[in-house]
Amino acid sequence: MPVLFIHGVAVRDEHDPEWASVRRVTQGLRWPAMLAALRETVAPVLRPADPDGVDIAPVYWGDLGAHHAPPTPPPAPADRDLPHGDALGETLEARLLSRTPAGAWPDVIRAAWSVARDANLIEVARGLPPAQAWPFLEAAALARTPAMPPIRRPHLPAPLVVQRQRNLSRALLTVRRPITSFVPIFLGDLLVYLDRRGTPGAPGPIVQRVLDALARAHASRLDSGEPLVVLTHSLGGVLLYDVLGAFLPAAPELRDVRVDFWCAAGSQVGPFVELGLMAGGPASPTAGPHLGYFWNVWSESDLLSFPAADMVPGVHDTAFPLGSNVQAGHLAYLQRPAFYRTLAAKVEVHTGRRG
Repeated sequence: MPVLFIHGVAVRDEHDPEWASVRRVTQGLRWPAMLAALRETVAPVLRPADPDGVDIAPVYWGDLGAHHAPPTPPPAPADRDLPHGDALGETLEARLLSRTPAGAWPDVIRAAWSVARDANLIEVARGLPPAQAWPFLEAAALARTPAMPPIRRPHLPAPLVVQRQRNLSRALLTVRRPITSFVPIFLGDLLVYLDRRGTPGAPGPIVQRVLDALARAHASRLDSGEPLVVLTHSLGGVLLYDVLGAFLPAAPELRDVRVDFWCAAGSQVGPFVELGLMAGGPASPTAGPHLGYFWNVWSESDLLSFPAADMVPGVHDTAFPLGSNVQAGHLAYLQRPAFYRTLAAKVEVHTGRRG
C-alpha cells in the first residue's frame, strides 16, 4: 500500500502565486528527494519483493490555503511635493527620526508636529524652491527641539561610515523582505484551515482532500494486505488527527479505513489538543478503530514542534536530535537520511513487516 505524506502550512506548488515568497524562506519541501528517501528506506519494508511497486504519494493542499495579495503601497511623495494635512506631519517626523537617537525621539516628534501645524511656516515652505522646502521645515523643527547632548561616535572616514550604513541596510532588507511576505502565508494557512475545516457531517475542502486520499490508499491496499503508512509534517499532523478522530467516524462509507502507522514530524498536535482546538474535541483517534501506532517526532531545536504524550493517550514521543540550527530545524527531519532510516525501522517493528 501507499505511503501518504501530508504537508503543513506555507507549502506551495511552483505554479501557485505564493511559490516565490515561500521558496525564498523554506526552500520548499524538496519532494523528489523525499520520494527517493522513502523509496529507499520504507518501501522495502512494506513490499520486500517489489519496493518500486509501493505507491508513495503526497497529499497536496497548499492551493486551498491562504492567498496573500500584498497591498500596493502609494508612491512616496517626491521631495519637491509637500503633502497636506497629517501626511505632512508624518513625513516630517519620519525624516527627522531616521537620523535622531531614540532617546531624543519624544522631543523631535513634538517639534515636528508643532511645525506641521504652523500654517505660517507651511505657507513659507510651499513658496520655496523644491530643493529648499524640506530642509527649511526640518531646520524649523530642530530649532524647536531642546538641545541634545553630543553623540560620541568612533572616528571613521566619512566614506567608510556611509558604506557601512548602506551594507547594513541592504543586509537587513534582504532578511526582512522575504519574511514579511512569508508570514501572512504561514499564519494565513492555519487560519484558513481552522475557519474552513467544516464539521464531521460537512467537511471543508482541505479535510475532504485528505479523506479522498485515505480512501484511495485504502482501496489500493485491499488485495495486498499491506499496512497503510502516513507521514505528516507540522500542521499536517493536526489535519490527520482531525480526520481520524472526527471526520472518518462520521463517514459510514469509510468505516474500514485504517492508518496502521502514523508518523507526525514537527507537529503541533500536543498543544492543539491541550487548547481544545481539535475538531473531535477531547476524543482521541488512538482510542478508535482508524489508527494503529502513533509516533510523534519533535526536537528541542524545532520551536514549532511539541511532544504530545501528556495530552494524547497512546502516542509515542521521540525527541529527534536535529542539532542547534533553530532556523532550519522545522524542515530538517525531512532532509535527514537518519530520520528516514529510523522511520523504516519503526514501521518494520510496529506493523510486523520484515524487509
